[in-house]
Order: sequence, then structure tokens, then C-alpha cells
Amino acid sequence: MIQRVTVGMLQEHTYFFIDEKTKHGFVIDPGAEGKRLLDYIKEKGWVIEKILLTHGHFDHMGAADFLKQELHCPIVCHEEGKAYLSDPAWNMSGALGEHFICEADSYVKHGDFIRLEANDKMTLRVIHAPGHTLDGIAFYCEEEGVAFVGDILFAGAIGRSDLPGGNMQRLMSAIRAQLFTLPENTVVYPGHGDTTTIGKEKETNPFFNFD
Repeated sequence: MIQRVTVGMLQEHTYFFIDEKTKHGFVIDPGAEGKRLLDYIKEKGWVIEKILLTHGHFDHMGAADFLKQELHCPIVCHEEGKAYLSDPAWNMSGALGEHFICEADSYVKHGDFIRLEANDKMTLRVIHAPGHTLDGIAFYCEEEGVAFVGDILFAGAIGRSDLPGGNMQRLMSAIRAQLFTLPENTVVYPGHGDTTTIGKEKETNPFFNFD
């Protein structure tokens, strides 16, 4: 089961990927409004085993430390994410006069699997697709046919590449090699905007359909 709560000034999507049988699951990119997210989790009776970050920008991790303290669960991000989580200039909170920092408890790399302890059949594969940031990853569940892509790919757009660690060509290459090779019916859950599919973006995304 996938549930979405949109939070913060940038209307970032926080996702809950929950096993309906056990009510255990993951929260992906808790970007802001930590108390609201916590209340939602309690209302649903969920047990969050891990906090997963697609990348270290403030609007995707702003409530991560709060939830970690309240829920006693670890924060997981890509191994390149340390630079973003620890530096307001890199995670962009400094540009707004804020100083969001947090520390991950474990780091993953491309090809790793994240398994739910309560149901080890529920797994997410880590796909490293840098270019928006150095640490950008997607979480792909083959069984459910879904991918949580953060700010790597959007409906009709791609992530910005003009922020620290960004690179347009690297981002486009990563999308082609890592995301566009997924099944075309894979549902894409981005960090902002509308849900889409891999097939639709391959056909209509203006950053790629001129090829």
C-alpha cells in the first residue's frame, strides 16, 4: 500500500510504503511538517521501520530527524548523501536562512536491497541516478511495479541540475540507463507533481523525445 502526504513550502510528496498485513513499512522523504506526519502514522497504526531518503535536499529530509527521534527508526540514504545532510549550503536550507542538518544511520549504494523486517518479501532495490544531486537514488519495487524517484524524474520534466553536485548530462544519462530500462508500466512516484509511468516519460518527456 502506498500513501502520499504533501508537505512544506515546496509541496514535496512524502510517501508511505506499507505492508497491509503487518502494518509495517517505510517512510520515504519526510520533507517537512514532522508533527503532522507523526500524527498520520499514529492514526493509521503503522510501524515505520526505516526512513528512506532519495537525496539530501532540505525539502526531502527536513522532518527526518524529528521522526527518527519519535519513532526510534534509522535514516537511510546513499553513501554520497553525507555531504548534503551535514551542510546547509549543500542541502539548500542555508539559502532560505535555515540550517537543516541530520545524520544518516546507514548508507546504501546502487544495487542494494532494503527489506522490510516484518515481511522480507517486501523489498526495494536502490537505483543510483545522480545528476540532480550526487546522492540521488530511486527505490524500485519490482513486485509492485513502482519506483519512488525523488527529484530525478517528473511527469514531463527532469530534476534541476544547477544546484551543488548537479550535472545535466549525467542526470539524463542516468535516467536513460537506470530508469528507462525498467518495465514501461512501472508507476513513477516523484517528489513533486503528478504520478506518471516509465513508458509515458519515454514517449512524451520533452527532455528525451527529440532523440
